[in-house]
Amino acid sequence: MPLLLAIMASGRGSNAKAILEAIEQGKLDAKVQCVISNMPHAPVLTMADNFGVPTFCIFHQGLSRENHETQVLNVLKDYQIDYLVLAGYMRLMTPTFLSAFHAKNHYRIINIHPALLPAFPGAHGYEDAFQYGVKISGVTVHFVDEGIDTGPILMQESFPRLDDDTLETFKSRGLALEHVIYPKALQLLAQNRVRFIPHSKTGRVHVEVKAHAVC
Repeated sequence: MPLLLAIMASGRGSNAKAILEAIEQGKLDAKVQCVISNMPHAPVLTMADNFGVPTFCIFHQGLSRENHETQVLNVLKDYQIDYLVLAGYMRLMTPTFLSAFHAKNHYRIINIHPALLPAFPGAHGYEDAFQYGVKISGVTVHFVDEGIDTGPILMQESFPRLDDDTLETFKSRGLALEHVIYPKALQLLAQNRVRFIPHSKTGRVHVEVKAHAVC
């Protein structure tokens, strides 16, 4: 049975498109049940509609964070969902919202971050890494928790900073890598190859990826 996903995005939705294309190409055993944006004119809505995916806009302006999240959950309750996928969704989530996706040892919400976490968390990963002068950067797919980009890491891949890189060329190569790694990481979940293991002393959870499906 395919992995059932909902996607939330605020802008172009290039990662959402990469996920939908991977599904069409048979590289990701999943189905996107719906796409939700908090921005009325976000290109992701038109893109997802072109793939035949139900789309919803829940504009956040004028709403409290709690009210906005309630409206999102009211949409999602009509769909069976294994994981909520954040693809350029530019809003933090409250513990109440996270609790709606609670599973043993983790929340069923996934994000992609434009840096090699735990380095350069926050909204400007590419910019922060570039300005710091890194020689190697990368992208991280991780599970969301109550912190800012602090949840268990599912997959990371790196790319070099070239001598002649500008911020724009640096970001462009990183984004291309995002489009590859996000479907790959989701496929690990589709194949049931992911285990969540709490540390015996701290209780902090880390992810173990099995070579074969977990029975």
